[in-house]
Amino acid sequence: MKKIATYHMAGYALGFAFVLVGLTMLIAIFWQAWPSVSTSRPIFPALEQYLWINDFDFGLGVRLKLMHLAIVGAAASVFGIVILGLSQKVFYVGKKVLLECPFCKNQWKASRARVWSTCPYCNQRVQPKAVKTRE
Repeated sequence: MKKIATYHMAGYALGFAFVLVGLTMLIAIFWQAWPSVSTSRPIFPALEQYLWINDFDFGLGVRLKLMHLAIVGAAASVFGIVILGLSQKVFYVGKKVLLECPFCKNQWKASRARVWSTCPYCNQRVQPKAVKTRE
């Protein structure tokens, strides 16, 4: 069977934004920490110690440990990946597909599932929801 994947653009953009922000935070933190940590032999304990000791000053008296920023960056990246995974809708195309209009909630049969279609009842261009697929 043929598989069709559709993406919700708002979730797709939001997921990419979270992943980009999280990876940017992690890269900036490790870029700052690497010159001090690279000379020590056990790198990971030295990196952890460096992240717990040093602070990042945002201004106006707001200071955070680099470890907290690394945790927030990792969490933002994971949250973005989850949003990207949930913004994808996959359905399989059989011979007949039952589509539903998101506005008028009427259903109609089509020979194949489409990402964009015109509802025969309300005559609007919509992204129909695939209700049932038959072989």
